Amino acid sequence: MSDIPDHEVVVIFKKYLYPLSAKLTEMLNEHFSHQTERRGCGYTQATRVIAEFVSQPRDAIGLQDLRIFEEYDSKGLKNILSQSASYGLQLESWRNLDINPAVQQCLQRLDPQESFAQNLQQEVDFQAKLRTIHQYAELEESQLICQLLSDIILPQDAEQIGMIECQALAEKPKVGSCPMAEKFFLRIAHHRLLRQGEINIFVNAHDQPIMMEKLNMGDNHSCISLVPLMMNGVRLPAGSLFSTNYEIEQLEKHKNKQYKGYVIPIIEMNGFWFLRLTTLAVSPKNRARAFGYHFKQQVDNGLFRPDTTELSQLVDIAHDQIYVGHPC
Repeated sequence: MSDIPDHEVVVIFKKYLYPLSAKLTEMLNEHFSHQTERRGCGYTQATRVIAEFVSQPRDAIGLQDLRIFEEYDSKGLKNILSQSASYGLQLESWRNLDINPAVQQCLQRLDPQESFAQNLQQEVDFQAKLRTIHQYAELEESQLICQLLSDIILPQDAEQIGMIECQALAEKPKVGSCPMAEKFFLRIAHHRLLRQGEINIFVNAHDQPIMMEKLNMGDNHSCISLVPLMMNGVRLPAGSLFSTNYEIEQLEKHKNKQYKGYVIPIIEMNGFWFLRLTTLAVSPKNRARAFGYHFKQQVDNGLFRPDTTELSQLVDIAHDQIYVGHPC
């Protein structure tokens, strides 16, 4: 048996809701099989597994997202979906029941001893607790994971909370997410681009940088988010790694001010694929703790200042590429 204590996220879900899947638990608890050159560390690998959920559209009826839990009994949910109409409750989805006014009204009408009412109340309580689960987490990296897992089950509305919706591609492009993906973004943050290197800056309608893509430096079409984004109802922090796939000739664009590459309106893009969190998603002071072996690899391999580089440095470089009012 291992003497290493459970990761804070594993403890929180076990204590307050349901245990996470065996796979996520093993990863977050940093099983040695995930501390490899290819995987980085268990935390990184867990964010890759979470990314597989995020990149798929949320299914209003299907229960596949509940696979993030080890032993979620979905019988009650199935009863709610099959019987709701006969109780005068029109449900389009099992998600976000805790904030659905029609559900509250229905519960007030029903006899609390009825099995349908009990199933409904149980799901409402579960979802309400899941919605605030991140508040139990003290560690920055734990709060990120709790928020991601909560949003997978309880998708958010980008417009309602004023976030940028990031269109998901239907298929994953052939772009890697190895632990060294940060290597060139760290160099870029310190103005150390390779001679052949290019960066593309994806901007919103107000010419604010949203994402940066690197080319001719490691894998092409590897992108890092510069602001929080939403994909398929899930809030993704700044410092998330994405891939994309497009034909540059077909896009409206203008050249960067300083470096090779272009400023491209993000609306021109056909979509992105979320790969994982980068080490830059966590503040420098917590990075070594959060990413363990992955972070150690970055240091051992001589990556440029992985311990002090801030995401804001990439944001500043992105801003510096944008002409106000566009060049002629």
